[in-house]
Amino acid sequence: MALVILGLGNDLLGDDAIGLLLVERLEGRVAADVHLRRSAQSGLYLLEPLEGCDDAILIDSMLGETPGRVREIDLADVRPLRVPSAHYAGLPEVLAVARSAGLRTPTRVKILAVEIGGTQTIGTGPSPAVLAAIPELLERVASTTKAWGYAGEAEEVRACTSTA
Repeated sequence: MALVILGLGNDLLGDDAIGLLLVERLEGRVAADVHLRRSAQSGLYLLEPLEGCDDAILIDSMLGETPGRVREIDLADVRPLRVPSAHYAGLPEVLAVARSAGLRTPTRVKILAVEIGGTQTIGTGPSPAVLAAIPELLERVASTTKAWGYAGEAEEVRACTSTA
């Protein structure tokens, strides 16, 4: 069994970097079967960090009314994108493509999103409101890893074994 915790975001866009920051905080604090990855990419590029893992926790930002509020989004509630190009593929499409190709991808997926304001300033760090969400995110990640059976001693982080 292998779990990937994937932090998403852009570290040049202030609050959007929250997923990247959270994974950075987790480094050295997870069991050997928990793999930490970061990505500023989207669409089909998400396949690579997910492939070969049984479970996934994704941490990202989302536009919202209350910056810093942590939301849990069920994968079943993520609507497929209806666009004419694979460049705009969402998570449901990425997982569907992988499964149709016979690739091993997570069967359990938890999405934790931190609400951010509508304005993002290039080159600034995350706002205090968004940074204040880190303890709650850490607690939710810890409780999920434990509930899913990944609660071991902190060990060296290794990569998921890809079938490719």
